[in-house]
Amino acid sequence: MEQTKKIKVYILTGFLGSGKTTVLNNLLSQFVTEKNVVIENEFGKINIDATLVNGTFDSVYELTNGCICCSINNQLLEVLTRIHTLKNQPDNLFIETTGITDAGEIAANFVSFFVAEAFDLKKIITLVDAENILFYKDNNPEVQKQIVAADVVVINKSERVATEVLTQIKEFISSINPYSSIVLSNDGSLDRTILATENSQKAVAPNTLYKSESVHKIKTILYETDDFFDVLKLKYELFKNMYLYYHQIYRIKGYVLTPDNEVALVQTTGKSVVIELSKNQTISKSQLVFIGKELELKTIERLLKSAIVKNKKLQLL
Repeated sequence: MEQTKKIKVYILTGFLGSGKTTVLNNLLSQFVTEKNVVIENEFGKINIDATLVNGTFDSVYELTNGCICCSINNQLLEVLTRIHTLKNQPDNLFIETTGITDAGEIAANFVSFFVAEAFDLKKIITLVDAENILFYKDNNPEVQKQIVAADVVVINKSERVATEVLTQIKEFISSINPYSSIVLSNDGSLDRTILATENSQKAVAPNTLYKSESVHKIKTILYETDDFFDVLKLKYELFKNMYLYYHQIYRIKGYVLTPDNEVALVQTTGKSVVIELSKNQTISKSQLVFIGKELELKTIERLLKSAIVKNKKLQLL
C-alpha cells in the first residue's frame, strides 16, 4: 500500500513519577477522531504502564527488554517497521519512555533516512514533577538530558508548589534549554494545540542567552563568529564529536552563514547531526548554542576550527 502522508510522532519523556501516563491518556482523549498507536517502554517483563493506558488508540506496542534508548533500538526499529506496514496507517504515534530514557537517542532514530520517509517527529515533550524536580535534578543526569532534548517542558503538579518555587524551576529549565517552551499543568492536562505549534528555531541573541553552570555541571554556551562555515566540514566535525563525546555534549542548535551567504540551520538529535538551508531566516553572524556537561569555550573553538572559512567580504569602494 502506498503511503500518502507521514505518521506524526510525539515522544513523551520525564523522570520517574512525573506523570507521563496521565498526560498520555489526556492527549489520547483529545485525538478521538484520529487513528492512534502507542509504544510503551518499561523495564522488566511486565509493563505496568501499558495496563494504565486508556483513551482512543488502536494498538499498544510494548518494549520491555530494557531502556528504549540503548539496548533495544533494534526492537524499536522493528516495531516502527510493523507500524509502517499496517494496512490502515495511523495518524499519530505516541511513544511513552522509561523514566531514565535519553530522549535524544530515541529521536535520533527518526532522523534516519528510511524512518524519516514514513514518520514525522513533531514534538519531544518532557515532564517534570514540580514537587521534586529541584531535589533530584543535581543527582540524576537523566533529568537534565530529558530537558535538554525537549521541545516542550511540562511542569506537572504545578499548583502544589509556591510561586517562588515555580520561578526557580523555570529558571533551571531555561538555563539548560533556552529553546524549549514551558507550560504548566496541575493534573496531567495538556492542550493538544501545543503539539501543533512550531518548534523554536530562532537565532538566540547574546543578551537572551548566558553561559550557565550550577552544581549539576551542565553548561549552556553561545558560540558566535562573523566567519563563514564550510557546511560539509562542519557536519563531519559535529558528527564525529557527538559520536565520541555524546556523554558530554547533549545538544547543539543554531544558525551559521555559508561562504555563499546562505543561512543554514544546525541541530543535533542524540548522536545525529542535521544541517539544512533556511531560506526564510536572516542573521548577521553565526550563532551556535552548545548544551552539555562541563563544556569549555576553548574546546568548542577547537572543535569548530577546521570548519571555519575566514570572512572575506569585499569592501565596497
